[in-house]
Amino acid sequence: MKIIIPIYAYGKAGGFRVLSQLANHFIKDGHKVVFLSHKSSDIPYYPTKAEVLYYDNSGSLSSTNQMEYNTPVLGIFSLRRILKNVLDNITCDIILANHSLTAQPVAKCINSAKKFYYIQAYEPDFFKPLTLKNRVLQYISKRSYGLGLNMIVNSKMYFDYKEIKAEKYVPPGLDLNIFQEIKNKKSEKLVIGTIGRKEKHKGTGYIIEAFKNLKNKYNLNIELNVAFGTKDLENIEGIITSQPDGDENLANFYNSLDVYICAQTIQLDAIHYPILESMACKVPVITTGYYPSSNSNAFLIPIEDVNAIEEMILSFLKCSKEDIIKKTEIAYQDIKQFDWTNVSRQMLNYFEN
Repeated sequence: MKIIIPIYAYGKAGGFRVLSQLANHFIKDGHKVVFLSHKSSDIPYYPTKAEVLYYDNSGSLSSTNQMEYNTPVLGIFSLRRILKNVLDNITCDIILANHSLTAQPVAKCINSAKKFYYIQAYEPDFFKPLTLKNRVLQYISKRSYGLGLNMIVNSKMYFDYKEIKAEKYVPPGLDLNIFQEIKNKKSEKLVIGTIGRKEKHKGTGYIIEAFKNLKNKYNLNIELNVAFGTKDLENIEGIITSQPDGDENLANFYNSLDVYICAQTIQLDAIHYPILESMACKVPVITTGYYPSSNSNAFLIPIEDVNAIEEMILSFLKCSKEDIIKKTEIAYQDIKQFDWTNVSRQMLNYFEN
């Protein structure tokens, strides 16, 4: 099969890793995969074996990007029209939309290919604050779930979630050859880690506040490593930042920790990569949720609760080594299902059937 994956621009978000890895495994199974991206896009951050074609504002395709190339005057509205025209004139068997803003061009194009929509999150929640622009984008996003595409969700929580009504499920995958436990000596300190994000719903702020409180209240030998955090965070005693770009560096980051904390506040039954990656590295996890977290494989906390984070860290310090190992071993068994070979085959089965 020839599979087309249209996007507007490459980025570092985990969803792009999913697309690159799916493409790599589709190719490994003998299929041809082509990404379509606007000419102003950067090259793929996550390596892919797929062909990448860049479309300009007239809809012409080339194999080279040009980051200084101007996007069209009307922004996303023009880009959607351009992408539809490109899809009208390309020969393929499958078109895989993967974002709410690519769904309409895929649905409206006259291409006879099978059209799928891979939903990696309920996107309307992310267009905040609700400025006029974000209200429009949120409206487009909500509408994307009713365009008649074959929807595949990445978490079973989205089978019947607000505007989403789906029956097909393919989770994101994980390279267990990269994300694995490394037997290295931990610091004498208790090293806590998290992925730093500015958005309030990502929960980084709650973790930082809890850490500061613990440093002020108790004489604890602890450190917080905020991956991809801004340098100004290092003005807070005990906080360091790091930039673990690439999966190998990210795996090393997890393996440097004694415990990983995720305090995100929305869509708690969804799949969150840092949870999977920590569990694959057999690093204990404190989290507000996210599949496959449970009381048997993680330490669960309520959302938006700084005190609960503090108390759980104190409780974690009192846990026996045996109890922590038991949780991490159960977690490791629970994430084996996300091996990329299994995940890509699930997606291909939907394409073929």
